[in-house]
Amino acid sequence: MWEEFKHQLSVILVYGGMAQGLFVVLLLNHKNVQKSRANLFLSILLVAMTLSIVQILYLGRFTGYLANSVYALGDPAFFLIAPLLRFYAIELTGRRVWFTPASLLHFAPFVALVVLSVAIGLLQPEGWKTIATEHHHLLHTAFWLLVVVQFSGYLYATHAYWLAHQKLMRQELSNTEDVNIAWVRFFLIIFMLINVFFLFSLFAVVQFDMCRGWLQSATAGVFSLSIFALSFKGILQRDIFNTRPREKPLVATDATPLVKTDPALVTRLRAYMHEQKPYLDADLTLSTLCKHIGMSRSQLSQLINDGTGENFYDFVNQYRVEEVKRLMTDPDVQNLNLLGLALEAGFKSKSTFNLIFKRFTGQTPTEYRKNRIAEKV
Repeated sequence: MWEEFKHQLSVILVYGGMAQGLFVVLLLNHKNVQKSRANLFLSILLVAMTLSIVQILYLGRFTGYLANSVYALGDPAFFLIAPLLRFYAIELTGRRVWFTPASLLHFAPFVALVVLSVAIGLLQPEGWKTIATEHHHLLHTAFWLLVVVQFSGYLYATHAYWLAHQKLMRQELSNTEDVNIAWVRFFLIIFMLINVFFLFSLFAVVQFDMCRGWLQSATAGVFSLSIFALSFKGILQRDIFNTRPREKPLVATDATPLVKTDPALVTRLRAYMHEQKPYLDADLTLSTLCKHIGMSRSQLSQLINDGTGENFYDFVNQYRVEEVKRLMTDPDVQNLNLLGLALEAGFKSKSTFNLIFKRFTGQTPTEYRKNRIAEKV
């Protein structure tokens, strides 16, 4: 009874993952969804994962010796996932992935394995069956080692790229309420967990010579769960699929010669912030502020970094925190709740407001307001 239940559950999981993957691909390409190259890469990525599940369930049943030959080497689609993951993350930041000879090299392992596998399957070279039988442990170990090395390398590079992008955002933007940030973080976590499974698979093959059938079934289950998680997150937060990647990528500050920070310029900047209150604009950026101040981006960035010891993001949001504190005592806006005050001050979301407010004051907005009321009493 228990074995039958587990079998039925696994069937539902795997077939559900296939269906969900195809459904999300259709959703990404629906006419009402924002078309983007990022969504194209995400679609191909989900198709690659879905095809891996399909081959585990069906391919061996219909292609006989060819399938046995191909998958004695391993599933080529595994080598599509990591490059597509990186390309997707790059496209979300507004940078274009051009299909140059250099970029196509990312798919060399996939192409090489397909060509080699098909050649073996069609030509059936003398002695291949013997090699596949006697050295299956070596073949499986080599395959999983290559998968782990490739996946780990791309995950590290993608994570480092995204961290650098976030750092650049804090130098340019005063609000980072970009749905892509949380989405890519979630996306990377899912694929890090997949990589943990790949590491386990390598360990299982090396130490215990586990049968490939068991690993294939486990892979289908892991891919299905991953597709379910990504689909649930995407459908629950539908803006993810409609998010327009940045029209222009963020760039480092220009090469204008830098000079020693002039205290008078810092005073002038602070006076402008107090008098003109540009921070009330939730979309304020370094580029727009430098136009008002009459400086280049690099000069203003250096002035903020060296003159205040903060990056642009913290510099602007500190003024927003002070504005919220002022509004708490303003009788004209006492009808507003804390979120209303935050929006008035230039914040875009409650979560970011709470986080920044506590970082600068050591108290949550609610605690601060209660203490202010208690002091008056």
